[in-house]
Amino acid sequence: MSRRLPAVGRLVAVLNFFIEHSQQAYTLSQVARSLRLSTATTLSILLGLVEAGYLYRRADKSFVPGPVLHTITAGGGEPFSPAQIAGQEMRVLTDELAVSAAAVFQETDEIVSPDGVTAVPRLGADSPLHDRLGVFLLPLTDSEIAGRLAEVSPPLGDDAKARLVAGVAFARRHGFMPAFMADDASGSSSDANPPDLAGAGLDDATTYRLRSMAVPVVGSAGEVAFAIVLYGFRGAMAGAEIMSVGERLRQTSERISTFIRGKRVTQDMPGPI
Repeated sequence: MSRRLPAVGRLVAVLNFFIEHSQQAYTLSQVARSLRLSTATTLSILLGLVEAGYLYRRADKSFVPGPVLHTITAGGGEPFSPAQIAGQEMRVLTDELAVSAAAVFQETDEIVSPDGVTAVPRLGADSPLHDRLGVFLLPLTDSEIAGRLAEVSPPLGDDAKARLVAGVAFARRHGFMPAFMADDASGSSSDANPPDLAGAGLDDATTYRLRSMAVPVVGSAGEVAFAIVLYGFRGAMAGAEIMSVGERLRQTSERISTFIRGKRVTQDMPGPI
């Protein structure tokens, strides 16, 4: 293929390349080499197609067909699923942060893992997962959240309800929801025990015993399609470090949400989700 193709021709060449290889991921250098285009030109085209939803850039910097491309080429091969994209993104997180990760789906009254191994009855169940599920409340209004929590069986105590509501408020401001071990803070500042998620939030210098961290992945209708949960944190973490990890997780959620929606995520839910 000639390097002297006009701009439209180069764009079409890249699109055709991914249509013909709809079930594979390719790096910038692989695409440029295959099409005999310069790296700079190829990168510009790829990033433009990502922005438009035709391609998706994975956490490892490789590119795969996005939902828009699969929509207009229906029948051109089985598209990458959100679960596949989430799995690759979670592997990057677990390697980088030395924690465990799971994608948690809400189906009627159950929360299930992608492989069906974990099934947790309802929000109020006595389970290590129950405090991670507040992300599924994010699309609801405050009154709807109160009604939902009132219906949980077995009933939640006032403290548990307050923690969930505070977690929702925190997630609406920061885009992720942390949960803490019993007694919450291990730092020396007694006024941070437990952390005031609904108000002041986390103090940068105070250390906390983080149990888990969850983010919503936003679906095509603005709903929470599923949650990504990090757990297995070891030792106490400073508030500033927790916020940094939370922002890293929020960015991951935004990329996967963009893959599902075929465009950059807009704030369809309250807060910076």
